[in-house]
Amino acid sequence: MSEIVRVNNTAEKNTIKKRTFLGLLLTALLFLLGVAFYLLIFVRYPQAFFSRSFVMGLTISTFLLTLLFLCGLLAIVLSILQKRAFLPLCWVMDKTLLLLYPIVLLIGRLTHITQEKIQRSFIEVNNQLVRSRAVKVKSNKLLLLLPHCLQNDSCNYKITHDINNCRRCGRCQIAQILELASAREVPAIVVTGGTLARRAVKKYAPRTVVAVACERDLSSGVLDSFPMPVLGVLNERPEGPCYNTRVDLRALQEALDLFLTKNDISS
Repeated sequence: MSEIVRVNNTAEKNTIKKRTFLGLLLTALLFLLGVAFYLLIFVRYPQAFFSRSFVMGLTISTFLLTLLFLCGLLAIVLSILQKRAFLPLCWVMDKTLLLLYPIVLLIGRLTHITQEKIQRSFIEVNNQLVRSRAVKVKSNKLLLLLPHCLQNDSCNYKITHDINNCRRCGRCQIAQILELASAREVPAIVVTGGTLARRAVKKYAPRTVVAVACERDLSSGVLDSFPMPVLGVLNERPEGPCYNTRVDLRALQEALDLFLTKNDISS
């Protein structure tokens, strides 16, 4: 009975996480709509330094953008609820997330919602959309990106240039992660930040990415990689941020297997 309650609580928490970002996304759309109506007032009573045609053009553009983003938001919600992708609207969904994300963060700051909570919610929404698209690739077209803080801080064998420098001593999870990746023949690389992550993506040219990181790095990585599907796995920080972090290995395995064909998983 306690196990059922725990599962239900987890599901409820995940729903709340998604609602946080989606609610702020809707608020951002209402803000844009308010801007459009405000501009419409300027059309009727233009200031001396604004021409009527300029304000009318700006108003129409704002209304059209708001309509486009509204379609994107509706498609996102339907994809999450029905757990399937609306492929013709994927471009609109991606643009809605990408272009409204800064406004969502601003609204969150004004309403005293922590940036970490918004980023975590955004990652939940993104992961659900990635799962709904059911993308399958060969193992060499999937890239596993790992943060350097997963390695034990006292280890002398640095793995940021070559993860195979790991001596598999067991003091951190790198050895277990290597086993997961090697069994599936998925290339894995450890990076120290966004610049190296982008360089790795350019070098390996994957079709999909599984990334382990904190909320900030994951959300920025997802945005930088659009429209490439990136599934994010949040790391655990029992000793604080960026220091001897951990990852849920089961969640990582499920993330890798999501993209792989059955032959790649069993190989």
